[in-house]
Amino acid sequence: MYKIFINDKPFFITNSKLNIDDNLETIFFNKTLFDSLLQSTKSNDFKGIILICDDMEMVFQLFASNYKLIEAAGGLVFNYNNELLLIERLGVWDLPKGKIDFGETPENAAIREVEEECAVNGISIEYLVCKSYHTYFFKEKHILKRTYWFKMNSSFTGLLVPQIEENITKVKWMNFSKNKIAELNTYESIKDVLKNYFV
Repeated sequence: MYKIFINDKPFFITNSKLNIDDNLETIFFNKTLFDSLLQSTKSNDFKGIILICDDMEMVFQLFASNYKLIEAAGGLVFNYNNELLLIERLGVWDLPKGKIDFGETPENAAIREVEEECAVNGISIEYLVCKSYHTYFFKEKHILKRTYWFKMNSSFTGLLVPQIEENITKVKWMNFSKNKIAELNTYESIKDVLKNYFV
């Protein structure tokens, strides 16, 4: 199953509706009507869709062909006190992440981005938690971003320094649990990543 966030609303590509939000509109894939379906996702009235199909990979590739794909990596970083590292960017809490450079592995990119955005070091990766997808519009282009999220640990105990040039204004270790996900002022895609780890 693919779960893509469009304007912070979920667009599911799946071969079964089992265990998916019953409040969302369900549509069966029709290649002829697919372009008009994509146009509907750009409306302010878009609330999310469950698109059921036989071939998820084919439909995802068809969806992705309408976007420029950018790959990124980031982390759910924990210190020795089991506190989660969070950043505040443009007034919204987020997880440290960034674009994967040419020739770079997702693992190396995730570590580099955490170091750059938070001035944290002593980082090790445990495992891949999940991949997330979201779309946005930037410089006249429709972007689909695929982000690799890793469970990471850090031995760092020094001063946290936000990367101001990336519009990050705060960096904080936070005592976090699954009960705090709903109340966190963040994007639905980030809440989904947190749920993948905590739930």
